[in-house]
Amino acid sequence: MPKKFLNIFKPFRAPIGQHIGNVGPSCYERPMAAKSDKNTVYNTDRLKRVAFWYWEYMRRNPLYRRYCAVIERYNDYFKSLGVFDYMECREYLEEMASYTSAHEDCHDLAHNPFRSRLENDFGKEAGMKYWKYGFLSYGFEKHFGRIYKHHSIGIDTDETLKKLLSGEDIVFSVKGSADISALTKLNGSWMIKIDEMTPSNFLYNLEKSNSITIDPKAILNNPTKFGLEVHALNMINKAVESLFGKQHIDEETLQSVYKLSLSGKHINSSDTMRLAMLWLWDKAHEKDGRKPESFDAVYPLLKDKINASGMLDGAWEQIFTRRKRIVGYYGVTDFCIQNHTIKPFSK
Repeated sequence: MPKKFLNIFKPFRAPIGQHIGNVGPSCYERPMAAKSDKNTVYNTDRLKRVAFWYWEYMRRNPLYRRYCAVIERYNDYFKSLGVFDYMECREYLEEMASYTSAHEDCHDLAHNPFRSRLENDFGKEAGMKYWKYGFLSYGFEKHFGRIYKHHSIGIDTDETLKKLLSGEDIVFSVKGSADISALTKLNGSWMIKIDEMTPSNFLYNLEKSNSITIDPKAILNNPTKFGLEVHALNMINKAVESLFGKQHIDEETLQSVYKLSLSGKHINSSDTMRLAMLWLWDKAHEKDGRKPESFDAVYPLLKDKINASGMLDGAWEQIFTRRKRIVGYYGVTDFCIQNHTIKPFSK
């Protein structure tokens, strides 16, 4: 673990207001777009749609669920001490950020003032649990690169499919900057380093960083990407700041995150098909997540639901007539969940 993380941070947790909504418009409202702005609007809307499905896949990932279980146990412990609310507030975050920026020694970083206060008030066990909590936070950030949100938050695919089949208008889009910021994890390698480390939620406060460096070879080979990464850093900063108050995310930043994380990946599968495949996955894992039912066991159940609704055109027709293709789509869905990523259905 990089010593900068030994200070220790806890997982940033999305407030209720940042949770995704499966119905209704996006939170980024804007005036009616002119014709010249249509491509910009399309990319922004697509960004929010992809972020929606990215979260739905991630929250079903077995490792993500295990992390949630452990994080919640630690949260309950700190709640029992009466310190959890402080650990959720801006004052705590600023205390940790200020201390980290002013200290380099590993021992100092490991024994920050908050840990010392815990040990003074509640004993060595509290300090040790806090220490382990930091390692847990680092692992969560390394694996998932997003602001923490419990896996139970999201759509009920059975209920949502029922609404869609009944003709109800459903908007599959995120409402919070935390979910959009999570897409920066898909960037892969960064040419920008913060204090010699890859940008992350922990390094959101650029003003308190000691150094921001750029790979000179990378910027010569791809100068455009540098500008996109700068906007992505802004997105990460806004996402963390949104935990404490509403943040304005300008269109240029949203466009840059789209270009950096999604451009050229052709993730344009229909929301209807992604929902149907996710419904199949949920149904297969309903009884025993470790021993799911086969595709052949749940596929007829989906066809029965669609047939009963009378919705037999478009994507619904494909489900009936293109079994081989649907098997492939289902495989991609499982891959996205197991690898907490998002991919196009078509190869």
